[in-house]
Amino acid sequence: MNNRTKFIEEKKQCSTNRSMQISSMLATFAFVLFFITSMTFSVQAASSSLLEEARQTIKNNYVSEVPDSVLNAPTIEEMVKRLNDPYSEYFSKQEQQDFVNVIDNKMYGIGIYMEIIPEGVKISSVINNSPASEAGIKAGDIITSANGTSLAGVASKQAASYIQGEEGTTVNLVIKRGDSQLNFAVTRREISIPTVEGKMLNNNAAYIQVSSFGSDTSELFTQKLKELKMKNPEFYIIDLRNNGGGYMSTALDMAGNFIGENRAIIIENKQGQKTGYLASDKGSVIDKPVFFLVNENTASASEILSAAVKDYNKAFFIGTTTYGKGVAQQMFPLSDGSYLKLTVEKFYSPKGNVIQKTGITPDFKVEDANTLALPVADLFSGKCKNAVDKTGYVKVTAGGKDFEINLDTAKDEAHWAAFKYIISTVSKDNVYIGTKNGWTKTPGDYFNNIYKFFYGNLKNLDSATNVPKNKIFNVTFNKNVDIDAVKNNADIEIIDAETGERAAFDIKKVGDKKVSLVPKEELRSGDTYYVKAKDIIKSYTVK
Repeated sequence: MNNRTKFIEEKKQCSTNRSMQISSMLATFAFVLFFITSMTFSVQAASSSLLEEARQTIKNNYVSEVPDSVLNAPTIEEMVKRLNDPYSEYFSKQEQQDFVNVIDNKMYGIGIYMEIIPEGVKISSVINNSPASEAGIKAGDIITSANGTSLAGVASKQAASYIQGEEGTTVNLVIKRGDSQLNFAVTRREISIPTVEGKMLNNNAAYIQVSSFGSDTSELFTQKLKELKMKNPEFYIIDLRNNGGGYMSTALDMAGNFIGENRAIIIENKQGQKTGYLASDKGSVIDKPVFFLVNENTASASEILSAAVKDYNKAFFIGTTTYGKGVAQQMFPLSDGSYLKLTVEKFYSPKGNVIQKTGITPDFKVEDANTLALPVADLFSGKCKNAVDKTGYVKVTAGGKDFEINLDTAKDEAHWAAFKYIISTVSKDNVYIGTKNGWTKTPGDYFNNIYKFFYGNLKNLDSATNVPKNKIFNVTFNKNVDIDAVKNNADIEIIDAETGERAAFDIKKVGDKKVSLVPKEELRSGDTYYVKAKDIIKSYTVK
């Protein structure tokens, strides 16, 4: 019995068979479009018998009735094209394997992450234990040519095709490193990147990133949960940003960690019949608050998991509305070894909510989700331990929930912009400052001067406008200055009010009570800068 038949025959309604095996759904795929467009496909012309085989496969299995104008197409490629379905594809055997490798985060190459620049390919990072790392290639290197082909002005997809290749083959790279030109001969091999990674944040939040729903993702996720649970986190942050999907079975299996053995999805076949499926029984569910990070590239299997978790109110969602892919695909092998990937079903959330072209709406919208969603979640995961004294915390209400933000965390460079975004987004009536006696309404002037949340007890001195990029900040103290003590004082800072970035500077003594702070790099034109020195906050607007 092949996978296709097994998948169809083993479907059982969740109301009548609670022990159904999710593994029977392995043949079903739920992929987002960008997986497809990242590869080049070239299927050879089909024989008449193969064409008829493809015609019957499409007619019998496609999610909706297929008109004769599609079925009478002269080639399989044209037949699939006329379906006008971005998720249905015709693959060669190798292309199908490449497609599956993408889902499992497997590739054949040298193991680098890259970005395109005018000179060629700049290496943003090198994967550990990869051919590139073993050869001595480093982040920041610029690949100017591969096997004699210049990469200057080449598009990302084309550049990748020159560097990637079959396992065991060699690519000769010319690399610019600083003022030097280096030559490397690197042997390609399989690069496998785990689809699940995780770590603790601030000793209280367990962060788990899921990049794809591959064949081993659920197992890796369970392992990471167990590992981080040993560290007794108070919150979990599940990152599905830019996760385009993968196997539906993986999403349903993972859902059991959040919703238990409850209905996780509703599937509708081409006859319009709807069937519910259960999440796997994991023996227990996460019993701590959970944040889900999503964006417009969170799609397909990611949305299956997200929809299930949201329907049961098991997580707080941060980011932007997800992609909106509510249809599932299945692979159908043809007799010559090629494959048809066809849309065969529609799927809905456990409560019947539409996903297709709608997506999952976050509880707290963060427009720049790639940059700010994680630090926002990190801030929301704070918690004041004292029942009465709330000093050093801010309480905000967002998405119908109260969050206590640690100001020591919020004022560092990694969280400053996220805190500013939160304060500018939520209602002013829902922002409270912590005091020794509990929460109190935030003074109105705090919302115009973000530093007051952090240094509200300090004096606000004069501000200067139209300051040049090479501005030297002069700070006058109320007593004679020990220049060596000032140089070693970590409390003196030049802070970009927009980003929270601390500017590096040199300190020069000007007088008994006065020092000059000389930034080592140009300041940002138009930004506001705060100078914090002992008990002084001084602001300058740089024009």
